[in-house]
Amino acid sequence: MTSNSAQTEPSPPVTGNTPPLYQMVVSELRTEILQGLYPVGTSLPSELSLVSRFGVSRHTIREALRNLRDLGLVESHQGKGTLVLQPGGPQVYVHQVNSIADLHDYNMESRYDDKAETVKLSPDMADRLGVESDETWLKIGGTRYKLNEKDPICAVEIFVHGRFAGIGRLLGRRTGPIYGLVEDVYGEVISEVDQTLRAAPVQGKLAEILKLAEGEMAVEIKRVYRLLDGTPAEITFNYYKADNFSFSMNLRRVRNGG
Repeated sequence: MTSNSAQTEPSPPVTGNTPPLYQMVVSELRTEILQGLYPVGTSLPSELSLVSRFGVSRHTIREALRNLRDLGLVESHQGKGTLVLQPGGPQVYVHQVNSIADLHDYNMESRYDDKAETVKLSPDMADRLGVESDETWLKIGGTRYKLNEKDPICAVEIFVHGRFAGIGRLLGRRTGPIYGLVEDVYGEVISEVDQTLRAAPVQGKLAEILKLAEGEMAVEIKRVYRLLDGTPAEITFNYYKADNFSFSMNLRRVRNGG
């Protein structure tokens, strides 16, 4: 680790035993928390301070803080930063993901429509999204493909809160997931994602993309990307034909900081 305020991450020696950078940050901060350097109820240094201290990217620091939250050692509050919790407490089982990126299959390619549209939510649409009616959201359509295959296996509908509608101008010019654009362009932090799977009928363009009959059932994955204060910044719907979909998960026991 280094105290220099480097703008690029150092390149550790390439060995089979070298852990990811964020794990090294987790290890050091965890030791300091357990040794009492940061008393319970106090805040960890800011993300920018940790970037300067460890000489890594802000993304790496956020990954480290997410892991510390999983360990029950800290919790994040908007306006208060990252607070240290009392170690210990009951153990629970959680679905282990190291980052939000783990929710996405990188063996697939996402393509978004260049023409996003701003929509004022009807009561039915607001109920589908789980938000207030009459709000303004940016709607983006898209498809997902297996690498080197021409037919899409997933139809996508993405809704971005009107506060962040400016990312619509970046479609086709910037790559990566939409939530990443919200973080990069607006400086927000996506702190959690709610994911729901269900069977749902598809109609119109969604059915056409998947080559299903009107009203035929598909697998729907709904994800709600929430900011630190819990408000949704992005809501996505991914639709798969049943024969194109599988799901598995791993449970890891962690301590809940309570």
